[in-house]
Amino acid sequence: MQIIFDTNYSAIDFSNMNSEIFPSAPDRCPFKDCSMPVKLRKHGYYKRFFISKSFSGILYVRRYICPICGRTVSMLPVFCLQYFQYSALDILNILCELYLSGIPLNRLVKKIKQDFPFIERRTINYYRKRIILNRKLIQYGLNLISPEFIFVGAIPENQDWVKTFLGIVLRLHPHVFLCDFSNITGKSFLTSEFMIA
Repeated sequence: MQIIFDTNYSAIDFSNMNSEIFPSAPDRCPFKDCSMPVKLRKHGYYKRFFISKSFSGILYVRRYICPICGRTVSMLPVFCLQYFQYSALDILNILCELYLSGIPLNRLVKKIKQDFPFIERRTINYYRKRIILNRKLIQYGLNLISPEFIFVGAIPENQDWVKTFLGIVLRLHPHVFLCDFSNITGKSFLTSEFMIA
């Protein structure tokens, strides 16, 4: 399990093992079938590769273990997206520029290659498709974050819905959205999930 937390530290601060920059261990096991009121213990770090405008390299992510059930929890800074190398904030910024500014995809790819030389058109298309495939999960998360995000009336087409979703993220502020969405659903908005139970 991964818990997203907000932080004022930058990615470069996480490129060294430093337990001072991570939140304290949870006081209760976050796994629902355990949920024991016991403080989790430090359980080392794991490395993950990260790519952003300001830093690309290895980050160290703090892990905790429940002494009762033996399962581990990772504390992931908000700018990391579960199972993705690129920064969550950069992915959102790229998608906002694509959908909300109306820039053609080819021109956008040329523009962002200045900051991300290895990004390809297919990577951005992958993010676009993933949002549409995750529409039910994203809408579910938004509904739980705030009832004002529940759509009424006709169901908008996918492209209109994505623009509305990105506008909501900008209004909420990306950090707030990423933390709230992950804490409510247990997933990122790009997690491969086609339906919810």
